[in-house]
Amino acid sequence: MTMCTDPKHKYPQYLSVLLTLVLLIISVKALAGQTIKVLALFSDRALVVVDDSQKLLKKDQSFEGVKLISADSDFAVLEVQGRRKKYPLGSEISTSYKKQDPKKVLVVWKNKYNMFQAEGKINSSRVTFLIDTGANTVALNSGIAKKAGINYKKGRQVLVQTASGMVKAYQVKLNKVNVGHIQLYNVSGMVLEGGYPTQVLLGQSFLGRIHMIRDGDKMNLRKKY
Repeated sequence: MTMCTDPKHKYPQYLSVLLTLVLLIISVKALAGQTIKVLALFSDRALVVVDDSQKLLKKDQSFEGVKLISADSDFAVLEVQGRRKKYPLGSEISTSYKKQDPKKVLVVWKNKYNMFQAEGKINSSRVTFLIDTGANTVALNSGIAKKAGINYKKGRQVLVQTASGMVKAYQVKLNKVNVGHIQLYNVSGMVLEGGYPTQVLLGQSFLGRIHMIRDGDKMNLRKKY
């Protein structure tokens, strides 16, 4: 058997192996996905963190594969992996599609009204929560309750004082409440007849079952167990 010892003949093989390794690394990185956080919103500008890198994006500007389509004081429209979606202040986006660690810290930021606001679900219905440490329970209006499939009129009826006066309310048990990736079952709630509160108040029936740390303009939430 004759073996070629000319180094020139080995270069194509080396280049082929090197190219394969580079493509493999790129593929692994793509599968790992990204974590994107919206830290601040302005008119056609948004402050985002992609993994550990922070960038103030202007309209139509891209950074680490994330493009800002538009922004105002309420939402940023981001294009990620060819898909466009609205993201509110403080939201965290993961493109890895991995199952979330229930003990992972959820960071919630103040909104423009100086309130801590988070997106979540009651049962399978999407809602917006306002974190209210002074509220005893999770409070929601009757319209939101109906969308979440809650038969609230089977609950115990009470009267509740609101800014508009006394209203009927019903004590209920919420089967499932999600705030970000944190999920709790059998949470005490209060359904108020009418349109108040406009956003769901996240009170101590939920907050008392998680770890909560206030840190300036952000709040860290983590499931206890």
